[in-house]
Amino acid sequence: MSDDWSNQFADETLPVLRPRELRPPHEAHPADLAGRTHVGAVREQNEDSFLIADLGRWLDVLETSIPLRDAQRRIPGPKGTLLMVADGMGGHGGGEIASSVAVDMIAQFALYAMPWARHPEQLEEKELLEQMGDAMSKCQARLERVAVRKQIDELQPGTTLTVAYALWPRLYVAHVGDSRLYLYRDGELTQITHDHTVGQALRDSGAIGDEASRFDHILVNVVGGGGERVQTEAHGLRLEMGDRVLLCSDGLTAHVSNAAIAEELRTGVSSAQVCERLVQAAIDGGGTDNVTVVVGCF
Repeated sequence: MSDDWSNQFADETLPVLRPRELRPPHEAHPADLAGRTHVGAVREQNEDSFLIADLGRWLDVLETSIPLRDAQRRIPGPKGTLLMVADGMGGHGGGEIASSVAVDMIAQFALYAMPWARHPEQLEEKELLEQMGDAMSKCQARLERVAVRKQIDELQPGTTLTVAYALWPRLYVAHVGDSRLYLYRDGELTQITHDHTVGQALRDSGAIGDEASRFDHILVNVVGGGGERVQTEAHGLRLEMGDRVLLCSDGLTAHVSNAAIAEELRTGVSSAQVCERLVQAAIDGGGTDNVTVVVGCF
């Protein structure tokens, strides 16, 4: 595979998969994984995207909201699990295109260019995180090409993108924007990612306090959006038995507090039920944006 692997694939996604048909309903999975997305109570179009997939010799899609390349059958013993959430922006469908292109691009990267998916015993954390950052940059280049071809480049479509690759007991995170990844462990909820917004930058500098700010929705780092380059935030974590990981768009955190999120994750219900409850809580709280939640219990 050449270094410029991204140019070997078309910029279009293919017809929607029906992920549940890819896995026999009786087949167990080592993690309890689920994702939900909702247009919300105000918006007319859902510009969020998410993906949950196992990595092995093939990409086995468990759940997704986007059209994705046709997947082949799963082989036993996945070598890792990929979780993604993207929140697009751009208007007139530009945001939906941006988020789906970014998620599809990372899925292709994971399947065709991730050496650790084939040789996890040779995994080096620094190299892995660097390559995840490189994939974010290639997402930007591909999105720019798609925008030009679809004649929406003047809209400057862009997207947040939060990616987690779980290879037990490690979790590797690459992040751009203000979607979030949380870790819930032993009754405590920790926000792992940083919000790439003007509001958060002002908090970090001490210019404002912890209260909500009108600058919280002004993004300073996204995939696309007219920016020259992507600044990827990366983390490597060690998971423990019973940990829950949550990825979400800001449509959730705008209406549901960290305390309420922690309370839902504390319950012993399935990841699917947690997703449904959190999405409904965001809608009940106003639902002013699209809402997407992905939960993994390891």
